[in-house]
Amino acid sequence: MSVITYNKVLTIARKIDSTSPTGIIPIITNSLAGITGGGQVLSANVFIKNLKAFAKITSLPPINLPNISVEDSETERLYKVLDVEWLSPRLELNVYISNNITDWHLVGGISLLNPSGYPYRIYNLLDLLTDNLAVELGENGRLGIEVKDVGHGSLETNDLITIHGSYVLEVVIEEANYIPPVTNSTPINKAVSQQSTVVVSAIFTRKYVLLTNVGNAPIYLNFGSTAFLNQGIPLQPGGAFDFSINDVAHLGDISAISSGNSQLLGIQST
Repeated sequence: MSVITYNKVLTIARKIDSTSPTGIIPIITNSLAGITGGGQVLSANVFIKNLKAFAKITSLPPINLPNISVEDSETERLYKVLDVEWLSPRLELNVYISNNITDWHLVGGISLLNPSGYPYRIYNLLDLLTDNLAVELGENGRLGIEVKDVGHGSLETNDLITIHGSYVLEVVIEEANYIPPVTNSTPINKAVSQQSTVVVSAIFTRKYVLLTNVGNAPIYLNFGSTAFLNQGIPLQPGGAFDFSINDVAHLGDISAISSGNSQLLGIQST
């Protein structure tokens, strides 16, 4: 047996517009596909190296530039700039962090404005998370984005936000031709409707997953944070799907959607 460290650079690219779901949208889904080689994961970490937001907000009135005079003090100039940024017609883009599938914690936010004289703005979201060169999420961290209505409406047809950047997935693997021992099993009981939902959250120590459709409507599974009707892995009522680390190396989110109201039961082993 040998221990190998893998480093894989992955791109963040997420479009948000008027058709995107409301609420917090996960923007990082981790997967070890193609790099684990069937070995046992000893440790894993995620380092976000670059995270920016491109925002083209044309539905709001253009902002007015601050009226700064030569008599203004540095403090007065600062407050005038802040007033334009936070008191103008705006949307708010919030950044959240999580260490599980249910709890999100706000870590920062920016104003989305329609800049007078410019077609768009670009924001460095990494500054909201750290003063260092990268953000360390560990093996269970997730990052989410929310576009919030703060009294001036929501995204309209021609508005566009693109979240983009990159992160490094660092995984330490012990290569061996055996199934790692199961140390913990967690039951899964999730209602699945016509809106995509994450039914199994990302975890780098996953060894086995079993999902059974115990409802009355078909369910469609997807490896990732968003599932789509009639796409992915279909589960008819009474059908089951399972995989182990030796079958597939996906350790990220598993999402599901149904053509009606259905239910998933199952188990995840780590």
